[in-house]
Amino acid sequence: MPVRGIALLQAVSTDHENKNVQTIALTATFTAEPVAEPLNFWMNELDLRCLVKFGPFDQVFQQLLDPASVLSTNQSGLNVVLIRLEDWWRGAGGLDSGHDGRENVQERVQRNAKDLLEAMKFASVNSKVFYLLCFCPASGRIQADETLARFFDTLEAQIAERLKDVSGTYVVTSAESKALYPVTEYEDQKANEVSHVPYTRQYFHALGTIIARRFYRIHTPLHKVIVLDCDNTLWQGVCGEDGASGVRVGPAFSDLQEFILAQRDAGMLVCLCSKNSEEDVWSVFEKNPGMVLKREHFVSSRINWQPKSENLRSLSAELKLGMDSFIFLDDSAVECAEVEARCPEALTLQLPEQNTDFKRFLSHVWAFDHLKITEEDRKRSDFYARNAEREKLSAQSMRLEDFLAGLELQLEFLPMTRAELPRVAQLTQRTNQFNFTSVRRTENEVEQLCLAGNAECLVIRLRDRFGDYGLVGAMIFTRRPGLLDVDNVLLSCRALGRRVEHRILSHLDRIARKEDRGNIRIHFVPTPKNQPARDFLESIGAIIEAGNGVPCQIDFESGRIAELSSFLCVEHAGSAARLSDTTHDSVDRV
Repeated sequence: MPVRGIALLQAVSTDHENKNVQTIALTATFTAEPVAEPLNFWMNELDLRCLVKFGPFDQVFQQLLDPASVLSTNQSGLNVVLIRLEDWWRGAGGLDSGHDGRENVQERVQRNAKDLLEAMKFASVNSKVFYLLCFCPASGRIQADETLARFFDTLEAQIAERLKDVSGTYVVTSAESKALYPVTEYEDQKANEVSHVPYTRQYFHALGTIIARRFYRIHTPLHKVIVLDCDNTLWQGVCGEDGASGVRVGPAFSDLQEFILAQRDAGMLVCLCSKNSEEDVWSVFEKNPGMVLKREHFVSSRINWQPKSENLRSLSAELKLGMDSFIFLDDSAVECAEVEARCPEALTLQLPEQNTDFKRFLSHVWAFDHLKITEEDRKRSDFYARNAEREKLSAQSMRLEDFLAGLELQLEFLPMTRAELPRVAQLTQRTNQFNFTSVRRTENEVEQLCLAGNAECLVIRLRDRFGDYGLVGAMIFTRRPGLLDVDNVLLSCRALGRRVEHRILSHLDRIARKEDRGNIRIHFVPTPKNQPARDFLESIGAIIEAGNGVPCQIDFESGRIAELSSFLCVEHAGSAARLSDTTHDSVDRV
């Protein structure tokens, strides 16, 4: 009997229009209301419905610890904490204290900093939204005192380091904001004396831009691929005319290449797309001593005379990544216009004039921002590079079964650890094709889901004879009387096509049968992007009639999934020809 998905019809509430409204809630050690103007401007530019709310003046700790505060009651958006350490110094005794008095004041400021760390950790654990801690610059008088300036800089760095691994919390130091958006006249002494507004309108605009930029990065899907032109983009000149040694890699081009290399290290895939001959292009990489990027840094290339839009679509198909995850970089207005017209989903960037500071231009492209980098991010380019060997094996294999047998796949199911929270949250945010519900979750939300109720999260690790795929998937489920309730199943696109998905559901089926739970309930929400997940569920007997965005439930009798998956999956007698899987229960669970 086919299993039919039951659509879950939800009543339309009268406040439906408010469901998509998010809130940026702020608390500060000073009067921060002027930052609302630039925040509202950017939210309008980004076409995001967002309210800006402020906690009472100088009540940072109360806002972090009080469950009824503006920040604690924020259900969707971002909580922002603005700290000017100087405010604690003045409150503890002021600049005019003697030597002994200064030491006492310094101790009190350090105690406040320690309390801030604990309050931030407490608030983050109990929050449904991300926290952003921004340190704001000290006054000119403080910065003129070398000892005090060093004390504040060191304290900022220490707090930032200790919050680095706290889930759902990000930090911007005053040095970072100054480097990104320098404001020469940032201090307003008169306004500070009158109403505790220590900064000029220009500085508040810079601060608002930083907050909006972090908000954008947190709440928008990440780009995954950078596609680069060559001539007058990676180097100055035309390699087909000037030769490998004739093209010049001056400071602007060298900085651009270093920027791209840093993006690769942060998990971006880098490709080439150039109207040239392959021999001429690769000769530059091999022979020009100024090149920072090397051939091995690129996961794929399209060096030919075809329209670049066609080449981008070809790269999208090869990498199995949507065009909306691509960033295309070229110096030519004509080429950029062609790609924009035919690949509107991609982000197309035209480089400014050649003698411009390219790195500064790129540093202000918000799509290149990365908040936290996981181990899987660092390995991503190497995985795709090794994928060429897998493709070669696939071409030599007559049947899919032979290809999978040759890969010698090894699959592990492990209880999620705290160290894996960032990667699991990343999977919920970045995975589209094999994501049963497309519910995006923060680290805190994943953690709270597992801590608050009976939900469990198993992570999925995969390797083959060519290398380690890393943490490629997760399944979140709850044990209920007679039922294994599957909240979501996530699988990275790089693990698709290897029948790993069959083993995932077989493993869930095994848990249900072992614990005498008669049924497995799968929650599924069809979307335009998760068709592979839908196809898989339908291949094992589900009938899904719900439209896009409509949640449904699919019930299987325990044992049934294992039978269907075994029928569809590779089953060979030899151990080398088997997709093996193991479970480890000794790892501490969240």
